[in-house]
Amino acid sequence: MDFFHWTTKIVSRNKGKTAVAAAAYISGTKLENTWDGMTHDYTRKRHVIHTEVMLPPNAPPEYSDRYVLWNSVEWNETKANAQLARSIEFALPAELNHEQNIALLRKFVQENFVDKGMCADIAFHDKGDGNPHAHILLTMRPLTPDGKWGDKSRLEYILDADGNRIPAKQKGRWKTRKVYTTDWDDRGNAERWRAVAADAINEALRDAGFTQGFVDPRSYADQGVQRIPMVHEGPDARAMEKRGIPTEVGERNREIRQQNKLLDQLEARLARLNAWAQYEKKKDELLTAQGRDMSGESLRYKLASNILASSVMPNRKDHRLRDSTGLLSIMHEYDITDAASCLAAIQTVNAKFYGLKSKRKENHELTLELTVRIESYEKWKKYQKHYRAWEKLPEAKRADFERRYGYELRQYRQAADFLRRCQDDGEKINYKGWRKALAHLNKEQFMLDYQMKELKEEVRRLEVVKREFIRENKQQMPERH
Repeated sequence: MDFFHWTTKIVSRNKGKTAVAAAAYISGTKLENTWDGMTHDYTRKRHVIHTEVMLPPNAPPEYSDRYVLWNSVEWNETKANAQLARSIEFALPAELNHEQNIALLRKFVQENFVDKGMCADIAFHDKGDGNPHAHILLTMRPLTPDGKWGDKSRLEYILDADGNRIPAKQKGRWKTRKVYTTDWDDRGNAERWRAVAADAINEALRDAGFTQGFVDPRSYADQGVQRIPMVHEGPDARAMEKRGIPTEVGERNREIRQQNKLLDQLEARLARLNAWAQYEKKKDELLTAQGRDMSGESLRYKLASNILASSVMPNRKDHRLRDSTGLLSIMHEYDITDAASCLAAIQTVNAKFYGLKSKRKENHELTLELTVRIESYEKWKKYQKHYRAWEKLPEAKRADFERRYGYELRQYRQAADFLRRCQDDGEKINYKGWRKALAHLNKEQFMLDYQMKELKEEVRRLEVVKREFIRENKQQMPERH
């Protein structure tokens, strides 16, 4: 498992969401919300492997039925902007089987949520695409010892130094503050839960005998890495790749690996250049008092002349002539006259490198998002006829049709689910617009690739400057007797 996905959201009434609808979705069931009279039917979801309601000891036993639990939550929240539930989704390792992943999920939820007093509705989903994941729906209102819903917060008076209440601006009122009854809404919880989930996954992988594939909960940015993330490969693509049959997603990942390799190499080369220039700058500062003078134009042409002189010697490679021209060009462009100005040039190129690297990563992420949308729409259109044919069949004949066209129906349903989620998030299905935006990103990527090649050449010429600096310094060192 070389990636870690985690999202935390609040199911809020003022956003048109309900806890009953969220519970029906993650469990793949049909539930009626008695608070607003709406019925939510997700019984067609085919990839729900396991569902369960986990309760703390003081919860009423009837809350083990999610219909009872979440309808109780709905009726006990009276405000139009009420926060009904906390929703968590995170990836589980495809290396583990279903039983191992369910055990991992139950242990994580029990220790981090149920033991803290929350009711948890959990679901394990696996579409068979190499991306198994968990859904957790948590209550946000604590339960009292007798199983009643308690208060999320309370108001307490603000007291002065003598312990007296302080009058508010409104006549007859006193200054108060809001005090939460639990720490469940602490802003640091999301990152703590994320880290604990990663630890739980790594522990489960180790217990299963794996020695690699462990996850880091930090984002690439937090890790100080601007690596382009890999694209998830489904089981069909993996099987084809193992048989030596190239796939589109496989080709994309090979290209990403090559790009990351280039970026890692350039980053390492710039780091070595920077370390050398820092050392040379400090050394120059120490030697300045001894009368050393490595002034501008003479230094540039002296270093270039050294290359030209050595290039006409036998057994020397022709690239030395090219190096002399490149060295003069970059020293003139960045006004390199000594180690200090060389360090400034390296830092400038370094800044260009990280800016370009960040743009490439952003371009890749946008390209990936658009590609998923385009591919989902194309699958939806392609396999729509199979789904419509299945819908028209009587119930007795559907099972046989499912066996014959299981792949086509699965592709359609996955694409339809994805497009529906896009619409639920307020996005319009705009296939032509997506294609146009993708074409623009591809052109931008071509320019970024060209700029990266130019930057690679700048790094190479700076390395020539470094090499000739070192050669010149060696020639100036006094001989030892």
